[in-house]
Amino acid sequence: AGGRNQRYAAAALVVPDLLIDCHDTRQLERFRGATAAIRHLLITHGHWDHFQPLAVLELATGLDQPLPVYGTSVVGATLAFAAQHEWDEVQGRLRARTDTSNLCFHSIDHGDRFEVGSARVTAVRASHMLDKSRLLIEQPALNYVIEQDGTTLFYGLDSSYLLPETLEVLADFHLDAVVLDATFGEQAIDPVQSGHMNFAMAAETVAELRTIGAMTDSSVVIASHISLASVPPHDQIEADLDRRGITLAYDGMVWTPGV
Repeated sequence: AGGRNQRYAAAALVVPDLLIDCHDTRQLERFRGATAAIRHLLITHGHWDHFQPLAVLELATGLDQPLPVYGTSVVGATLAFAAQHEWDEVQGRLRARTDTSNLCFHSIDHGDRFEVGSARVTAVRASHMLDKSRLLIEQPALNYVIEQDGTTLFYGLDSSYLLPETLEVLADFHLDAVVLDATFGEQAIDPVQSGHMNFAMAAETVAELRTIGAMTDSSVVIASHISLASVPPHDQIEADLDRRGITLAYDGMVWTPGV
């Protein structure tokens, strides 16, 4: 169907220069025209659709100054590995290489607060890549609260129901907008098995955030990370979600505070 019905790997640009996640820079170049303005990169977690180390190294190489990258220790180890190895297609094995990698990595964890340019960022733990019944963290994942120019945004991809420690941190904020995972749309899912949410779970999460005072009726709810396989095209469901107080994200979408 084209247009807003097409969905690519999820990423976000916090204007002017903060990028969240990097599968590649295709959509960034398509909708913003260039990558040269990027000065900071936040990585939520190490899944391929959010983090491609070679794409990050390529992005950094094209910049006129080192790119600060923030993420978990797993993300840092992966970037270091990618800078030190290359795949030999002929021999079918990894070879050593030396890459000056025009970036500097900062390892962060739940609760860390730091400055990135004009923004203040707080990292919180995401409920993703968890074996919940066994309480096993398969790989750490983060969500981010971003404060900039009097506006506070919560970026909550990828995550199932918010964890208690995450809600505890979010209770200290008044969120102007929340971007929540709604991967599976109306499809029923088992929260034990999935590190994502559907529309109903996202609505429950909004109710939780309102209960703890992190959201008000004026807060904007944006549903993102929408599956092509599990959710109908954008044009078929946008109006219904709007009536339910949820804005459906699409590739190239721009959200401006107060507009």
